[in-house]
Amino acid sequence: MRVYLVTRRHLREAMERYRDAADEIKAWAGVVEAVRWHNFAEVRSWFKDADFVNGYVVFNIRRNRYRLITVIHYAKTRQERRTEGHVYIRSFLTHKEYDNRNNWDKRYGTK
Repeated sequence: MRVYLVTRRHLREAMERYRDAADEIKAWAGVVEAVRWHNFAEVRSWFKDADFVNGYVVFNIRRNRYRLITVIHYAKTRQERRTEGHVYIRSFLTHKEYDNRNNWDKRYGTK
């Protein structure tokens, strides 16, 4: 079982727009798809600079130059049955764009 990225298209668009971040985005996606997180503490064990902010999990990309805004639905185990986790990409923002909370869901969805 693994974590699903919803939607990878948003990451491809970010890599095209911000070419200097492309390798780090690919590396981030590779880690996320290989793990199975059950809670935010497990996210932090992989990404020390990840932050939980009002229901969003925010990842720093390129040492704070960019912010990847996500919503994570964690994997669960109930009655011996396992569910897979999902990471929803909400926005990929420059540090300056991140300061305006209205941008967090603006590009890829509405909230």
